[in-house]
Amino acid sequence: MESGIDDLSRFLIGDRGLALLYGRSEPGIETVRSAQPAGPRTLVRETDGAVRACVYFPDAMIDRLERTPPQQGLDETNVDDFAALVEELDHLLLLGARVRGRRSVSLFELELHANVSKHLVLARFLAGGRGRLGDRRRIWLRHHLFDKHRFTDPHAGVRRRYEEAGRWAVRFLDQLATVGLEQRLGLLREFHRASTAGKLALVERLAATA
Repeated sequence: MESGIDDLSRFLIGDRGLALLYGRSEPGIETVRSAQPAGPRTLVRETDGAVRACVYFPDAMIDRLERTPPQQGLDETNVDDFAALVEELDHLLLLGARVRGRRSVSLFELELHANVSKHLVLARFLAGGRGRLGDRRRIWLRHHLFDKHRFTDPHAGVRRRYEEAGRWAVRFLDQLATVGLEQRLGLLREFHRASTAGKLALVERLAATA
């Protein structure tokens, strides 16, 4: 992604940063919140034609990932935290890419794009040196990323957005798994570049040709 962000650390805050910057309610701040309660989130503000953003990672979450690093293996102790970390970084990078390209981005597109990204990243970590995932590991990952979550946001529209983004991501990933590696890379690039409507149209097109 051509996000224009060369140093992610400048956009990351922890518990202290969240308290200092967002300790009180401020107008104009949109929150792309993780599905985890009181979990990580991407905070975005648009003022005077400029977009400001940062990603909040709870200190406790980072401590857990440092104790059980994903590069040493993924299991029930770290899969949720690592998925949340990848998801929020994907939100930030996609926001940067869209701002740089002077394009709009919807909350639904952010969730859909991040669902695909976190599956690809976690699948790579889970496969390790074995290459592609076996069926058992693929089912395990699908369960933790998509099947087990029950969204409890009080706003029905927010719940629907998360649910729909998950369903469309799963459809795309299922179709992606049926094509060769060369075609897969091209489809991923097309998916990234496309608008929300374009992403959904791509999924429908792949389903129709399956």
